[in-house]
Amino acid sequence: MKRLLPIVSVLLLILFPSVGFAEETKESQGITENEKRAGFTVQAVLPENQVNDRVSFYHLLMQPEQAQTVQVKIFNTSEKKQTYRVEVINAATNRNGLITYDERDKKPDASMKLPITKVAKPKNKEVSVDAYSEGKAEVIIQTPAEAFQGILLGGIRISLKSDDSEEESQGMSVKNTYGYAIGLVLTEQDHAPVYGETDLKLTKVQPEVDYGSKVLEASIQNPYPEAMEDLVAEGKIVRKGQKKALAKNKLESVKIAPNSIFPFQIDWGMLEVSAGEYTFIGTVKGKTKSWSFKQDFTITRQLAKKMNEQTAFRIFIPSWWTTSFYAVGTITAIVTAWLIIRLVKRKKGREIREKE
Repeated sequence: MKRLLPIVSVLLLILFPSVGFAEETKESQGITENEKRAGFTVQAVLPENQVNDRVSFYHLLMQPEQAQTVQVKIFNTSEKKQTYRVEVINAATNRNGLITYDERDKKPDASMKLPITKVAKPKNKEVSVDAYSEGKAEVIIQTPAEAFQGILLGGIRISLKSDDSEEESQGMSVKNTYGYAIGLVLTEQDHAPVYGETDLKLTKVQPEVDYGSKVLEASIQNPYPEAMEDLVAEGKIVRKGQKKALAKNKLESVKIAPNSIFPFQIDWGMLEVSAGEYTFIGTVKGKTKSWSFKQDFTITRQLAKKMNEQTAFRIFIPSWWTTSFYAVGTITAIVTAWLIIRLVKRKKGREIREKE
């Protein structure tokens, strides 16, 4: 069972410039409704080595063996002193085709040689700020001696610390708290693009139950240190050797984090899964390239039974209903045949009488 995440972001601040990053502060723009609920807001303090100062996330040009500390302002807009958790989390790609910074326990993809969590770490894991005051969180960046290619991508998460910290650390708490994530992009080449379309690979397909739904998950890998955007992903499940789609899915405006797996899912729907040989057929289209995938997979009787039993929503057809359906169908056919025969006999009788 997947671990319950204790933090739910109501204002997830995405990496890219189309979305602002806590640009409104109490002093400048007034407090928004979401900020009132959260009780705080944050703002990135962009350093001199910021590649693009027109955006509100960190995009830093680094050098090998460079040490640097970046700051995040925290504005406590509540009437009491609050404590905030400070984390650096690797960028990941979720099943909806979005780049996220909340999968703190997810193991980095095998293609990721240097996770950003190895390079950037919070100076203090917790920061307290007095009521109606401004504080700061600091993140220490230390690049290795060996140069890295492309970009490293992650997020600096600032979240309100729960009162029940012990349960939260054990993954037992389901209490919602508020948090912000500010994108952190590191590069050592001033020409390295944030986005690219080098290649995608299908690493595996796996039938499983995810959050109570029977799905086929196709793991589509971006093995390069560049993000992808504006992709269209389509896929379908067919019986092996056939063309008719048993289930299909399409996602638009897909983004994929660098060196990550995009878990593209196809929902089987409400009907039960049967054992047999199947094929996944999928495509991903970008601005300049497209990729086609095809892979066979097998669902054993044991796996089919397990998937059907673990599904939260199923259609049950009682045996009596099936028996009644066939009985009613048989009776209907007999009555229909009898009416047709009777009609034919009457017509013939009428024709004989007319001749006479």
